[in-house]
Amino acid sequence: MAKKAPDRRIQRTRKLLQEALTAVVTEKGYDRTTVQDIVDRANVGRATFYAHFADKETLFHSGLEDLRGFIVEQQRHTPARLGFSLVVLEHARGNVPLWRAIAGRESGALALQRIHRLIVDIAEVDMEAHGFNGTAMQRELAVQYIAGAFMAVLTWWLDRGAQLPPGDVDAVFRRLVLMGLEEGVAATRT
Repeated sequence: MAKKAPDRRIQRTRKLLQEALTAVVTEKGYDRTTVQDIVDRANVGRATFYAHFADKETLFHSGLEDLRGFIVEQQRHTPARLGFSLVVLEHARGNVPLWRAIAGRESGALALQRIHRLIVDIAEVDMEAHGFNGTAMQRELAVQYIAGAFMAVLTWWLDRGAQLPPGDVDAVFRRLVLMGLEEGVAATRT
């Protein structure tokens, strides 16, 4: 049975709240953003907010789930190994103030952990889809390596104003990680 899409009014309200969160986080940072800031920006009541989300973390997480869906959809069209990298970099380039507020040096730890978890999940799917050879523990280690390296590159790139084109950053990231994975897998076989 097909999953029923939410009512359009619900979709509009959720989108409005997500946009308000984005705007306030860009201005104030994630840690200093409150639910009151979000409802004020969205021009809705607190009851409306709480009818859709438990707290700002839940709202933030819903935005990450939307981003996850977008990344997965883009990967279907370009099934390159570690294809998530370019998609996330391009999204970050188009939203530099928001990404800086979240993934920059002064970001909220929870927000950064959630983004890291998203990258771990996507990298795990990528490793399975491309037939990573190795034990489950080796695959888990490789996934953590990929996610950690990507988060470091993303933060470095954003801290420097996202000056390099996303394609250039992606090419270097993918080349380095794929070389490391190939050597790591080869070393476990000997």
